[in-house]
Amino acid sequence: MNRKLLFFDIDGTLLSENGIPDSTKQALAEARQKGCMLFVNTGRTWVSIPAKIRELDFDGYVCGCGTNIYYKGSRIFSSGISNERCKEVAKRIRQMDIPVFYEADDAIYFDYQSAASDPWICHAREAFETEGKDLDELLNSENLVYDKILMVLKPSREGERLKEFLSEDFECIDRQNDMWEVTQKNCSKATGIRFLCEYLGASAADCYVFGDSENDRSMLEAVPNSVVMGNGEESVKQCCSYVTADLEDDGIWKAMKHFHLV
Repeated sequence: MNRKLLFFDIDGTLLSENGIPDSTKQALAEARQKGCMLFVNTGRTWVSIPAKIRELDFDGYVCGCGTNIYYKGSRIFSSGISNERCKEVAKRIRQMDIPVFYEADDAIYFDYQSAASDPWICHAREAFETEGKDLDELLNSENLVYDKILMVLKPSREGERLKEFLSEDFECIDRQNDMWEVTQKNCSKATGIRFLCEYLGASAADCYVFGDSENDRSMLEAVPNSVVMGNGEESVKQCCSYVTADLEDDGIWKAMKHFHLV
């Protein structure tokens, strides 16, 4: 396959608090004109992808750190945790009374019995532009599930025991400042890329990835052509092939220019 596959993280890569830079939109349009295929590869689940991103007409989406993959409007891959295990985990976390929310492909669940008024939870609802659903709806169901978890967990012996409890099915990614992204153990942004490569008959050499944070590490290490934004975390700048300018300093455009994609 000669077509290039381009994979973009959302937050901190395509999107800042000020929106999507015009230079990024122009770069995506030019790359599409050159025959590149464009994909979002995000920790966000499908329901929380902003309309301003969907309007850019991507060919597909790797959502929830690889748990659900969409191509040309159809879901072509899905990985899940059982309802029983989801409830077991949520009940254990509820006992700790920590700020947390649970991300499903079609809903965000907030635990309104536990730390629901925490400023971080309020910020999350604003960022996702939703009040979300009550976790009790899932706990009282026999079929509802979630794909991943985001929680604030301060260093403690109890916190270490929780991470060990989660490790059977999940991987805990340190997002700094005591925030942990809890993703399905056998799914990642990298597995999403590998699945699409096999599905489309492409290779890692055909792929270019763009990210900014620790949850992008797997995809940055999965392909030879990887970009970290200038505003990105220092830890992942060590594992990419090119560090570009900040998002709002035309970082996407400059990186795509460097790789002759525009």
